[in-house]
Amino acid sequence: MAYKQKSEKGAENLLATWLEAESNLQEDPKILGTSLSPKLFLVNEETAKNIAFSTARKYWGRVSTEMQMYFDKYGLDAKFVNERLNAFFYTQKGKETFFEQLFAQHTIDLERLIWLVFGKRMQIVMPVNELQTIILYKFQDEYLVHMMYKEHASFWHWLFTKKVYSLLIHRPLEQFTFLYEIMGHFEQSMKENCEHVDNFVNNYKTILDKCITHVDKHNASCLAKKQLRLYQIVVHYRLAEGDNNCVKTLITSFEADWRYSMYALTEKEKVLIAYLLFHIAHQEKDNELVIQYGEYLLEDERLNNYAIEIMLEYKELLPNRKPTPPAIIKNYELNFLENLYAILLDHYVRMGRYQEGLVLLKEHVLASNKKIHAALVEGSCSNEQLIAIEAYVQQDIALHVNNSLQHIGLSVEEWRQHYRQSEAPYYFVAQSASLHLLNILKILFVTEHYELFEKLMEIYKKYLLIDDHFEKLRVFISAYV
Repeated sequence: MAYKQKSEKGAENLLATWLEAESNLQEDPKILGTSLSPKLFLVNEETAKNIAFSTARKYWGRVSTEMQMYFDKYGLDAKFVNERLNAFFYTQKGKETFFEQLFAQHTIDLERLIWLVFGKRMQIVMPVNELQTIILYKFQDEYLVHMMYKEHASFWHWLFTKKVYSLLIHRPLEQFTFLYEIMGHFEQSMKENCEHVDNFVNNYKTILDKCITHVDKHNASCLAKKQLRLYQIVVHYRLAEGDNNCVKTLITSFEADWRYSMYALTEKEKVLIAYLLFHIAHQEKDNELVIQYGEYLLEDERLNNYAIEIMLEYKELLPNRKPTPPAIIKNYELNFLENLYAILLDHYVRMGRYQEGLVLLKEHVLASNKKIHAALVEGSCSNEQLIAIEAYVQQDIALHVNNSLQHIGLSVEEWRQHYRQSEAPYYFVAQSASLHLLNILKILFVTEHYELFEKLMEIYKKYLLIDDHFEKLRVFISAYV
């Protein structure tokens, strides 16, 4: 076995010398070259612990002079650092803690190890040719342990994709207990290994589709099979590049296959699919569908209730910048809920459903901001409220320009000089905020909230005026009158 090897790289050295030998397993579609027998690289729990821990100790158990310089910045001298590392790497408790973290997170790198040992998060620059990451996944009673090194990095990524591919082909899918996570690592390693390949996106989607077709054919219905199909849908959505027909076809097929299964769609999965279809409808300017899916996601706070679970499984799907209820000037695309409100409000306006847009503004503070929301709920605007709305706008601007509330006046002046320029760092903030504020203005005008309309119009002209956007508002009001 690999862990018994005594050569320079120890356990991982044997993995590095594997050849693509023909597997004696019956099914090998050779989608990603010749597959490997899982017997070559899966090990039992004790072996997995020994391989992972001994490898970590070999590369991270001693501090080089170069690395000690980073510890010095945190006031940790060499004697203290080595004592703590020894206490971690040469005790059973340290080994148990290490494996618990690795089993829970599936990966560990030097930064996470330092957090475990010292309770501090530090950005450590890895020396050349050193261990980057240890990866671990469980398959029934066996474990996949894989190391990533900085030297020959593309090879280690290739080898990892080969192992995962081989497991997909030769192991029952129900043994994939952390399917979303391992497929995320699979995709990442494919990118790292194939950066030089033209049209990587299409190549990856083709490989993934072939693998899933094979797996679908050779596995009985199980939860992991459904999860893999969902992963396929999300990948095609993320990498659609404007063509969503394949995504919609996959969703239709998925719903038909699983609707009446014993693994019927959960509420979270229905929310995930509705979220994808909501954004596809927005891209395709299908107003009715945007409103249908948007209202479904907001009803009973469905999207908000399942957002954390979806983000954990599909890390890049939901933009998750912290929401900012006080702000009206912001890039609404950076938070999934703020973006949902902005898109839904836009399509209410497009469809002339202004009363529904007004209800949205009254019921959800993130659809505008705290002060505008309060004015609408109370049904009147005091002079103090109107002044506060403008003060909030100035604070928004100062934070975007200098990330500080000091010298607000200077920040506002800088904003007014540059926000229309495409090279300005806050250009997209201004574009997003302008479009959203104009939709709010249209709703306020049609629903006869004239006092608030006039104040927001004054603020818009003063801080956010974008000529082509404003011209559309002028034409809208003229046509409406």
